Amino acid sequence: METPIVNKDWSDFTNEIRWFVKPNDQVSLSMTLDGNDFFKFPDTFTSMYPVLSDLLKKARVTRVQINELHFQLLGWSDHNENSFGWLAKPPAIDINKPLSKEHRLLLTYFGGITERWNESEDSWLLNLNSALTLEDAVEGFREWEDYITYMINDEGLVSPINAKDYIAFAFEANGNMTLYHRQHSSIMMLAHDHCFEHITPLEGYPEYTLYTINDCSNLVAWIEEVARQELSRLIGCRKRKNSNSLVAVLCLIRH
Repeated sequence: METPIVNKDWSDFTNEIRWFVKPNDQVSLSMTLDGNDFFKFPDTFTSMYPVLSDLLKKARVTRVQINELHFQLLGWSDHNENSFGWLAKPPAIDINKPLSKEHRLLLTYFGGITERWNESEDSWLLNLNSALTLEDAVEGFREWEDYITYMINDEGLVSPINAKDYIAFAFEANGNMTLYHRQHSSIMMLAHDHCFEHITPLEGYPEYTLYTINDCSNLVAWIEEVARQELSRLIGCRKRKNSNSLVAVLCLIRH
């Protein structure tokens, strides 16, 4: 039974992601808080993730518990005043995987994304099962290692990449995944099936194997771009680039 709290973000989320809550699930919702009051980020976080910090502080935040699982429902309103948002994990308590320092810092204050509703077709989160969560982060190519080996051998190539040096952190429903190097956080995508226009085959690899992401060199850049995509949808927000070619967002109405 769901807790009888009126919450439009939750209603919109469950109406779109109908399969997520099962009939016998025990669901409780907290009162919704303003993200500026809910999130307390140190300077180390806001300096590394300025766009994400801005986005999260503009969210409507509802704590959600489904049986024994805890989430944060993060809602915003777009230019047409429709709600959209993320179902996120709470911050990680025990980071027991060999993640990069940038990923560790993120998870200390933001637990990653499990589901979304009313998402844009331009979002890099589109069709992902999860992104950035501690639970799903995994070393290497998972079940796709044999596929990559077969594809490069078929082209008479030798892979210069050691899959164990990479952490997969974003997972598409069809098996595509995005990974970063756990030492220097350089980023690549394994895309065996795609029609993306923002990726380029990694040097030395054939199509439908490994790719670089155009204008996105590392994990922090990926996270900030995802946040920028969402921030640009907010009522009264417009986007621009500054003289250093970094993404900046000017918001005329604050939420």
